[in-house]
Amino acid sequence: MSSQRWFSFVPFLILLLAAVSSAQTTVNRDLLAVVQAQADAQRTFDQKALDRLLADDYVEVSPVGDVDSRAEVLGFYTAEARAKVPMLPSSVVLDEPKIRVDGDHAVVIVRETINMEVGGVARTVTMRVTAQLRKVAGAWKISSAQYTPIPPPRK
Repeated sequence: MSSQRWFSFVPFLILLLAAVSSAQTTVNRDLLAVVQAQADAQRTFDQKALDRLLADDYVEVSPVGDVDSRAEVLGFYTAEARAKVPMLPSSVVLDEPKIRVDGDHAVVIVRETINMEVGGVARTVTMRVTAQLRKVAGAWKISSAQYTPIPPPRK
């Protein structure tokens, strides 16, 4: 290919790469939004939102290593369970995202920082969350999640 023909393809290649990058950015943003929506639904005990976000075969590994089915997880977020909780976290912040997408499947790894007040004292709990998502009828659903506590820094 002559150098003149090659240079005529450069603008096309730049536009193509920009479009691919933009599409990937949108997918990443969508995936993070689903994981954040799950964290927010857990924080507020929004069982209906969790029901919409979790795949039918959802399974979760809790911070203490228990393996819970979708039904068990949804059972943790009933109105009765919420009434027994003395306080709810004030916020859940996700950062440090690592995202891998393979077609209709994705893995999202984030640091989750849960802020709350216990007995008038601010407390922060930090976990590493690994969520596996897949597209179901065109929408991203969480098919599994694992929560690993991150110990506080040593003093």
